[in-house]
Amino acid sequence: MEKDQDVTRREFLKTAAAIAAASTLPIVGSPAILSAQNSSNAVRYGIIGTGTEGCTLLKFLATIPEGRCIATCDIYPPNLKKGVETIGSNPETYEDYRKMLERKDMDAVLIATPLNLHAQMVLDALSAGKHVFVEKTMYFKEEEGDLIRKAAAEHPKLALQVGLQRRSSLLYQLAMEMIKQGALGRIMFVRAQWHRNSDWRRPVPDPKFERLLNWRMYKEYSGGMLAELASHQTDVANWAIGAEPISVVATGGIDYWKDGRTTCDNVEAIYEYPGGQKLCWSGILYNNHFEFDEQIMGDRGTLIITVGKGMYFREAVAKVSSPGSAKENWWAGATVSNQSAQQGIPIFPEAGAIGDLSFVDRETRFAKHWLATKGLYTYQEPHDPWWSEMYNFMMSVRDGKPVIAPLEIGVADAQAVIYGNRAVETGQKVYWPNAQPQKDIKKGSKT
Repeated sequence: MEKDQDVTRREFLKTAAAIAAASTLPIVGSPAILSAQNSSNAVRYGIIGTGTEGCTLLKFLATIPEGRCIATCDIYPPNLKKGVETIGSNPETYEDYRKMLERKDMDAVLIATPLNLHAQMVLDALSAGKHVFVEKTMYFKEEEGDLIRKAAAEHPKLALQVGLQRRSSLLYQLAMEMIKQGALGRIMFVRAQWHRNSDWRRPVPDPKFERLLNWRMYKEYSGGMLAELASHQTDVANWAIGAEPISVVATGGIDYWKDGRTTCDNVEAIYEYPGGQKLCWSGILYNNHFEFDEQIMGDRGTLIITVGKGMYFREAVAKVSSPGSAKENWWAGATVSNQSAQQGIPIFPEAGAIGDLSFVDRETRFAKHWLATKGLYTYQEPHDPWWSEMYNFMMSVRDGKPVIAPLEIGVADAQAVIYGNRAVETGQKVYWPNAQPQKDIKKGSKT
């Protein structure tokens, strides 16, 4: 019985061989391309917004010699001061981002401001001839998507990257290669959640700064939980399924924190995709039990993944009966017992086929997986996805490499947020424009 519950060498080697087949494919941000670069032609950049998210980016940027911060901008003096301290250099500071954009010696701009400001700042930065990194969600209002598309088309040589860090994660990239190679079979369902037990507030030294510092909690500046949390996970679902949603139903409310906020403290949404796949997302601010992850489910297996951890669960062969399915789960190789099907196998993005490893390296990798199944080993990516995200952007600007999360990914992500919020507000099913039934109910007001 205990033997069935362990990851045996036979099972491990067959699974690891398939994982290796995925991990030998090119992965953006892998150690092979993260070697030291000549910093004499470093990208000169400025950042707009040096609050919590902006300083998170600056913390990683400070370790990337391929970029040099020459300017920071924030309208709140304590944040401006914190940004300078975080980057550890001597950038020129601004309160008006438009003045900063006038600099001829600046190559790129990073935007980490409240969501309602994103679109105009992206447009202004592109117009000024700057490469742009903009935090998710890329824009706030539906009509802003076409404006950004037009501006980007008018400046095809400028990089435009959206801040969806999971796109830069080696672990997520490996998971998507596993999906591409059929490890999960036919994907039909994604479940994701982001649960917290907090009021989501930030300290305010003076009441006059309430909306400036707690902008996420007010509809005129923010898309709420769907924009700040679900946007990462709807992007993962889009990536895994290989499509964008066509409709969404959702509910939510301000049911726990009665403190003057106007964005929800709980949201539950179901997104439908063209092939009938569903994404079920929940976010709450009064219980932290499940925290956050994405569960990607197909007829041959399931991936449960979050930043820093991924587990693959095989479906028992007897349960693989969808039209066109193979009789045997090729990913697991042998017949799978019900117990071992539920045990789960940790996934690590370690490049190289098993056959090319030495005996010691092969045994070491087996040991890691065995220890991981016992909860005694946790995989850590060689670089934090935030770091890789920043590095990828610098390489896009400096060397013309493709951006990791380009315009259309950002558009799809923003639409999922906007239409999800519309469904919450109207209580009606909301369709994507191209999927709109001819006799559909009238849309609610735009968010």
